[in-house]
Amino acid sequence: MNEVITILTSGSGNQIAKAFVGPEYVPQRFSIGRSFTAHEEQVSDLRSLSRLLQKLENEPTKTIIRGALVDGQLSSIPRNKDTFAATPRQWCMIDIDSLAWDGDISDQQAMLSYAIHRISYRYQYTEVMVGQ
Repeated sequence: MNEVITILTSGSGNQIAKAFVGPEYVPQRFSIGRSFTAHEEQVSDLRSLSRLLQKLENEPTKTIIRGALVDGQLSSIPRNKDTFAATPRQWCMIDIDSLAWDGDISDQQAMLSYAIHRISYRYQYTEVMVGQ
């Protein structure tokens, strides 16, 4: 894989990641904000990406984005097209918060299976030309 992951941290210290609390999993208020610090971390494979995401799970002031930093700007930056460039990645993020789910929200495997069977998706392999 060998990718660099861009991590944003809230410049105001506000929670910028979604969080749910209690047995009813009530969504907590959060504010994306306008100013961030950014840094990049290298991941080499799915396992190292997973470790990074697990580390960030308990960091409500941090989030990852698909874009890459432009010109190495690191502190007090806005999240816009001048600061971050659209960057192809070998991974994708899928948000299923609005998917109707009446099962046990703590059963993440069941929820994921439910989501996979109710979404539309498309994939495409790159065509490989051999011997031409």
